[in-house]
Amino acid sequence: MQERTIDLTDIVEQERVTRAAAVRSTFEDTMGWLTTGGVEQPLHRMERELHERLMRLGLLMVALWLASRLPTRVKGALRKGRGWYAFEDLATAVVRCRYGKLRHLQPTYTLVHGKGSAVLSPFGRLIGLTAGRMSLGVHLMAAYLATKLVFDDSLDVMGLSGGYVPSKRAALGIVDQLGPKASRYLDDMPPPLDDGEILFIQVDGKGAPHIHPDEHERRCKPHTKRPRGQSQRERRRWRRRQKQTVRRKKGDKSKNARMATVGVVYTLRRLPDGTIEGPIHKRVIGTFEGSRVLFRRLAKEARKRGYGTKETVFLADGATHLWTMWKEFFPKATPCLDWYHLCEYLWKAGGTVHKEGADALVAWVRERKEELRSGDVDATLAAMEELRHHIGRSGPGTKGRRERLAKAIGYVENHRDYLNYEELLARDLDIATGAIEGAVKHVVGARLDGSGMRWCVQRAEHVLSLRCVVVNGDWDAFCEATMLRHEALQTWTIPRITPDGPMKPYEAKKKAA
Repeated sequence: MQERTIDLTDIVEQERVTRAAAVRSTFEDTMGWLTTGGVEQPLHRMERELHERLMRLGLLMVALWLASRLPTRVKGALRKGRGWYAFEDLATAVVRCRYGKLRHLQPTYTLVHGKGSAVLSPFGRLIGLTAGRMSLGVHLMAAYLATKLVFDDSLDVMGLSGGYVPSKRAALGIVDQLGPKASRYLDDMPPPLDDGEILFIQVDGKGAPHIHPDEHERRCKPHTKRPRGQSQRERRRWRRRQKQTVRRKKGDKSKNARMATVGVVYTLRRLPDGTIEGPIHKRVIGTFEGSRVLFRRLAKEARKRGYGTKETVFLADGATHLWTMWKEFFPKATPCLDWYHLCEYLWKAGGTVHKEGADALVAWVRERKEELRSGDVDATLAAMEELRHHIGRSGPGTKGRRERLAKAIGYVENHRDYLNYEELLARDLDIATGAIEGAVKHVVGARLDGSGMRWCVQRAEHVLSLRCVVVNGDWDAFCEATMLRHEALQTWTIPRITPDGPMKPYEAKKKAA
C-alpha cells in the first residue's frame, strides 16, 4: 500500500487555540472569584469551591497538553501486524486522568486490508495511556489506596479529590497488574547505602481469611430475580430459609485462613562510644506462597546486605518449619529463639504449681529468666523438673497441669541450641522478635485480616506485595520505576476479572480433632 502524508496543521492549530483560550478564561475567572465572590465566604467553603475550580482548571490544562501533542502531519497508511490501516479522520476520544474525564481529538485509522482490529488509534500509545484509556497516575493512586483501605473505601476516598474514579472491577484489575511488579521490585532493590555492621533476620507468619471453594461456587451462581410483589425484606427471609447452615465438625476452620510468611531484614550499627544504633534500613518481605519461597527471597536480600561476611543473627518463634529453613538458608547466622515466646512457657510452667498472680510465681519466673540470661539452661530445666514432684498423680485438674508442664519442658529442651541469650546480651544485641511481630500485624493483619474479608489466592499475594512496598517507604521509587518501564514498553493492560483467573479459592487443611 502506497504511503502518503496528510497535513493537519490548520485543525491542530485551531484545537490548540481553543484549548488555550479555555484555560486562560477559567484562570481569569478563578482569579476574579478569589477577590470578589470568594472573599465573603468562610474559609472552609472557599477551600471546597477553590478545589473544584482548580480541578476544572487542571482538566483544561491536560486538554491543552493533549492538543499540543497532536501531530501536524500524519501518515496516510499504517501497518500493524498483518493488517493495513488507512487514515480516516481526527476523531473524539476519552481520556481518564487524575483531574477527571475529558474528550480530545486524535488521529484514527480504519482497517482496509489484512487482519487486525477494526480501528487503530496510535496516539493513545504515544502519550502513554493505559488500558481503559486511563493515565498511569490513576492506576498508581488506586493501587496505593487499595493497600491502605478496603476496595470500596479506597474508591470513595479517591473520589474526594474530585478526579476520575475507576470502577471496582477496574481497581481489582489494577491491583492484579501491579502486584507482581511490586514483588519483582522488592527482589531487585539495590542494597542500601551506609548500612550497619550487624545483620538481623526475623521471620513469622500470620493467616488471612480466604474464600472457600463452596462459597466461591455459591457466589458464581446467577442471582435469581425477585418475584413480582415481593419486597426486598421478604426476599432476604426466603434466601435465609433456602440456605442450609451445616454445623462445623471438630477441626473445621471457620476462618479458612491461608498463612502468610513475613520476614524482616535490618542492621544495627555500633557507634564509636560502644552504643548500638538501629534498626537501620529495615525491609519487610512477605508472601503467601510458603516459607521456602520467602526464605529464598530473604537469602537474596541478605546476600546483598553482607550475609556471609557480616555477623548475622536469626530470630524466630518456636515454629519447627522456620528452624528447618534456617538450617538450609542461613547456617552461618547465630540462631536465637524469641525471648518473649520462651517467657510465656515459663509462666505456664510455674502456673502449674503456684497460684496465678502470686508473689511466689513472680519470683520463680524471675529466677528462671536470670538463669537463661546467664546461659544456665540446665538449671532452668532442673527447676522445671522439680515442679513435677509438686503435682499429684491423681485428682481433679492434675492431668492438665502435668501436660502443660511437660509441654513447657519439651519446648525448652527442643530449642536449647537456640538459647544464645548470654552471648547476644553481652554485646547489647536483640533477643526478641518485636520487629517481625509488629510487621505481621501491620502488613498482614491491618489490611488482609479484616472482619468479613474473603480473599482469593492471587489477589491476596498482590495486595501483600504492594503493601510491603508501602511499609518499606519505597512507594515513590516504585512508582518511578513503574513509569519508566511503562514509557519504555508504551503499553499497559488490565487483567480480566474472571472466576477462573484471579478468583482462585483456597481450602485450609483441617486440624486434628
